[in-house]
Amino acid sequence: MYNVLLVDDERIILEGIASVVEWDKHGTRLAGKAVDGREAQQMIEHNPPDIVITDIRMPEMTGIELIAWAKDKYPGIVFIILSGHEEFSSAQTAMKFGVRHYLLKPCSEQQIMQVLGEAVAELNERASKEAFLASTRESLTRVLPQIQAQFLKECMTNKTYGQKEWDYYGHLLGLDITGLQVRLLLFDLDGKDYDFEHLFALHNISDELVKERGLTILLNTTIGDRLVLLVEKGTQEQWLEVLAAIKAMYKRYFRMELTVAVSSPGTIPRLRRLYKETRECLSHRFYVGEGSIITPEDIHHDEEDLLEEGADNDLDAVLDRDAFALAVRSGNREQVQHMIKTVFTRLKSSKMPVGFIKSYVLELHLILLRQAESGQAAGPLIMEPDLLQIEALGTLEQAEEVLLRAAGEITKRYYDTNMQSQCRVIEQVIRYVHDHLHDESLSLSKLSQEIVYLNVDYLGKLFRKETGEKFSNYVIQMRIEEAKRLIDAAERVKIIDIAAKVGFPNNPQYFSQVFKKVTGLTPSEYKRRQE
Repeated sequence: MYNVLLVDDERIILEGIASVVEWDKHGTRLAGKAVDGREAQQMIEHNPPDIVITDIRMPEMTGIELIAWAKDKYPGIVFIILSGHEEFSSAQTAMKFGVRHYLLKPCSEQQIMQVLGEAVAELNERASKEAFLASTRESLTRVLPQIQAQFLKECMTNKTYGQKEWDYYGHLLGLDITGLQVRLLLFDLDGKDYDFEHLFALHNISDELVKERGLTILLNTTIGDRLVLLVEKGTQEQWLEVLAAIKAMYKRYFRMELTVAVSSPGTIPRLRRLYKETRECLSHRFYVGEGSIITPEDIHHDEEDLLEEGADNDLDAVLDRDAFALAVRSGNREQVQHMIKTVFTRLKSSKMPVGFIKSYVLELHLILLRQAESGQAAGPLIMEPDLLQIEALGTLEQAEEVLLRAAGEITKRYYDTNMQSQCRVIEQVIRYVHDHLHDESLSLSKLSQEIVYLNVDYLGKLFRKETGEKFSNYVIQMRIEEAKRLIDAAERVKIIDIAAKVGFPNNPQYFSQVFKKVTGLTPSEYKRRQE
């Protein structure tokens, strides 16, 4: 419903138009009447109408003056002027102010209704255009970040994009950042179990923490499964601090590590070079491991720090291959792990070419495979996939893990073979314990001397290694478990009888103390708790 203000100094005309026009037929209502331009001005300021029908010649303020005044302050008002033949020149002046509708006095109800309908149509058309423009602006606002992200991606990866393209498209997309010193931050999610939602969450976390520290993200995009941020301001130390916070928060929420590459500062024309720099930083992850923040300073090293032609001989001094094979066959997992870790400590400090490292890892892997294919540890091993993965290794840590995993599997086989007889001894001991819980003299010393005929200290260590606990603790636990079983089965608990059946024939009070220490309850309390 559009509001209409009627203005005329002739009351007969004013009241006549007000009464004869069926305002609601065009979706309007008469909101007010004024007898001159000054009164109309006050009414407009108090409650601006949508349409003003005004006479031209009036005291205090003419219709033309009213229109001129309202043009800047209330440009949305549609004016309809009333004029006589002698006022045609004034009507022409009104047209210069954008007035498109007029009535020539005297006018009929039909004429007024026709012009009022035209004014309403103008307002409707204007509202439709404004709604369309608002929708268009909203759509552009919604897709602009995606367009900007694609533009950033093109500038980093497309060799044909240069300063000319940035100046043109950057201005078009509202990116007036040509003269700024910027950095690129390249995030890579470590591992494989992630999707687009993880990248989206990473961007939100980064945006929040960067703003908290007063820093600025100019643009962002994704390239493959990596997030790229174009940032400005801040020293490298500030960015390293905020990146550490981003990594910590992301790991807390998603239990995933991030590797981040930080470029040197530079200007927009160097964008492709900055991106190349961050990718070189990420490749250095092979040495520093996943979950690192890598800067250009981390990847610059002197030639003399690298192992040259004598690298193979130097590593021979670190690892005796025959001793390594012997340690594997002996099933000495700790020694094998120590030897592998010593080699990788040397590899990490040397920063040899990646290809050489992979070849060396492959050689050690083949030594392990040969041990698995011979001797008493022979048997089916699923190691071929590891060999295929060596070429695709992403970090030196992963190479070490592959080798340690294979070494652990093979040494365990040898160890298991060597320990089979010992395992049978422990099984014999456990069976004897279960069958003689009532025997008060049951002890490790008795077992070693009368049952298995082994040194008591060796038997104790072997038992603890196989079961994970001391022999004495194991016996106590088994006796209490048996006591609980007997209590559960008995209608009435006789402590002295239960104690005798689980190895405490002469000291039922001590049995009760041991039972409470293990279960937190006396035997009587335990029985009542079960009822």
